[in-house]
Amino acid sequence: MSSRRVLHVIDHLVPASGVASVVMLLVKGIRDFIQDVAIYGECDSLMKQEVIECGGRVYKLPDVTQQFGTPFAKSFSALLEDASYDVIHGHLLNSAFIYLRIAKRLNVLGRIIHIHSALGADTLIKRIRNKVLSKGVNRLASCKIAVSAEAARYAFGKDYADVHIMGNGVDTSRFKYNLEVRQQVRKELEIAEDVLCVGNVARFVKLKNHIVLLDVFKEMRLRTNSILVLVGEGVLEKKIKALVQAAGLSDYVRFLGTRHDVDRLYQAFDIFLLPSLSEGFGLAAAEAQCAGLGCVVSEHVPVTVKCSDRVRFLPLDDSKVWADTAISLAQQIRHDGSANVQMAGLGTETTCNEILCLYQSLSEANNVRH
Repeated sequence: MSSRRVLHVIDHLVPASGVASVVMLLVKGIRDFIQDVAIYGECDSLMKQEVIECGGRVYKLPDVTQQFGTPFAKSFSALLEDASYDVIHGHLLNSAFIYLRIAKRLNVLGRIIHIHSALGADTLIKRIRNKVLSKGVNRLASCKIAVSAEAARYAFGKDYADVHIMGNGVDTSRFKYNLEVRQQVRKELEIAEDVLCVGNVARFVKLKNHIVLLDVFKEMRLRTNSILVLVGEGVLEKKIKALVQAAGLSDYVRFLGTRHDVDRLYQAFDIFLLPSLSEGFGLAAAEAQCAGLGCVVSEHVPVTVKCSDRVRFLPLDDSKVWADTAISLAQQIRHDGSANVQMAGLGTETTCNEILCLYQSLSEANNVRH
């Protein structure tokens, strides 16, 4: 087994996190390096076990928001002093000034900051705070990655020529369309074949815009026999459930919570909606396209997520247009979209190979130094 090590720094290791999904994709797809994960938030036991099975470890650190990050910094310093890493792969911009500074002080030359968001936080106050906290990251990172040009501009301004732009990868073998699985899942969920199943996979937070999603679904209900399946958890889940009940839609909206089998759920959907107020990339839309689904997404989703001719980017000001577009796309014949995802450069292999090349070059720089 390789003695070269990478340490990913993230907040939560949970299925509902797009960032965690990318980290797991790298952990499983790159075997030239042992990959550990440091988190300060929630940790899903099954995902932790997958990291361990791939030869890595999961470290739980104190919450970075506690005592101005002092306990987090102390624990992170101890971690780096105890284990030798070729690369620190940071996925959190707002705390990078802590962990990348420590990595630099301890002579880890491979210091990556990976930008996954084009907005950074749900509220204006948090966005302003994050902007202040991320000021020095340019000097602390030896390598910069962003999931889209929009994400790069958000983090680094107009001058992002030295940023590696690469979309998040999709495991095409896992998400490709499968009619047999579709029939199984619809049977499990008790969805009749003549029912139009509208799907959404997202955290219940303001940026994911579930309120507009409900408005669109109301319009669709006027014209179709349809149900809405919501996958995910979050702080606004109770509020959205209350809105569903108030609108008289309780019999037509399913809340499935966090699921490890989201790849199977895509098969059961007939259309995928993503009315986000902001996305760094929009991984769920790429996964949905791999499963052959038509997708209606907001104009705030980067166009780089497009890997089929069944995606429509729409402004958020007209729910009727969204409903018409969704119904039209849902009526088209469904085909497997995995080849399109590969051709768009959004497959697992492409992403892992690009990241591996960065790891190798950073590791070689470390070896030369030592």
